[in-house]
Amino acid sequence: MRAWAVSIGSELLSGQITDTNATFLAQECAAAGIDLIRVTQVGDNQESLVATLMLALSEADVVICTGGVGPTDDDLTREAIAEIAGETPELDSDLLRELESFFANRGQDMPARNAKQAWVIPSSETLANPVGTAPGWIVRLKNGAHRGTVIAMPGVPREMYRMWREQALPALQELAGGHAIRSVTLKTLGIGESAAEDVIHDLVLRPHPIIATYAKDDGVHIRVTAMSDSASDADRMLATGISEVEDHLGKFVWGRDSDTLPSVLISGLERNTATLAVVELGSGGAFSGMLTSVPGDDLTHPLLNGRVLPLDLSLDHEEAHGRATTLAKQAREEAAATIGVAIVISGGFDERNVLHGHATVALDTANGACDVTQTGLRASIDDMHRRSALHAADRLRLLLARQLSPQ
Repeated sequence: MRAWAVSIGSELLSGQITDTNATFLAQECAAAGIDLIRVTQVGDNQESLVATLMLALSEADVVICTGGVGPTDDDLTREAIAEIAGETPELDSDLLRELESFFANRGQDMPARNAKQAWVIPSSETLANPVGTAPGWIVRLKNGAHRGTVIAMPGVPREMYRMWREQALPALQELAGGHAIRSVTLKTLGIGESAAEDVIHDLVLRPHPIIATYAKDDGVHIRVTAMSDSASDADRMLATGISEVEDHLGKFVWGRDSDTLPSVLISGLERNTATLAVVELGSGGAFSGMLTSVPGDDLTHPLLNGRVLPLDLSLDHEEAHGRATTLAKQAREEAAATIGVAIVISGGFDERNVLHGHATVALDTANGACDVTQTGLRASIDDMHRRSALHAADRLRLLLARQLSPQ
């Protein structure tokens, strides 16, 4: 199946926002065995949009659109698809009631302009939007030269991602026939993307199953995708691929698919009946913020205490080691926690406001052991916060895994 992705919105052409939707769809199509032949951006102009969609339909089996399905006058994706289909949009009463209910649940009256989001055409199938007001469309065109499938989804990433995975992708897989596709994402930490690909290079080169690496904010993801005419064969190939990746990278793997790093860490603490006290010097509270993103309350959450201290540029590499060791022990003892964690940033900024230095992480445990590691940093302030928190998360993950392991 050949696909063409169209990102719609004048704000993309003016550089006001980054087209993350196209990157997401490229990765998703590759993992699903869909041949994405081109990605195009087009502004909020119906004539340009119609021309772009007609060109895409002339070369691809399916055109995947994101954006332009909102309620305003410059949201023209429905109008463009209807023009190509030679059909007139009409208001769907059931969709309208759903929209009105969405606003009523928020204690608001629905603006009149939102009614256009309840438009349909005879050849369209509606894709529900459980987290927003803009339903999507799947339209199968069969009129003369315009043949193929058009998928229209919201441009808001969190709405589009869910609509794609829950509805659009399964519909495309069904359209492709009896082709079984199975996929799992393994999530790793403590190894960079290029290093991970070096380790599994032979697996990446093989055609089946498809194995690819992706650098993400929570580490490196390894996507394993198996395709076959037989569901049992696809399942078997997927299991083999997962096993081979874990044989090579198992010590770095922290989760799969919908697992999040904060929830995995909190679960590990709970399984070990361990509690935590954290002090962060220069990391902006990024690690504590990560842990507190998991719902809980004062009585049950394993994070007992968290302190955030300002960056101290007077610290050198050696001093940071000792400071982290002392802070981790103090944090654990003051909170009567099982584990004390300290993050200390050291180094200095260059003329571009880039930090050149280290993140030192110390983990002090009740048995008197203290694990101290340092990782080099050359990063902006925001990236410094993220990377130092990830390093602390990785060290805590490994400590919890050791404590869970049979002695």
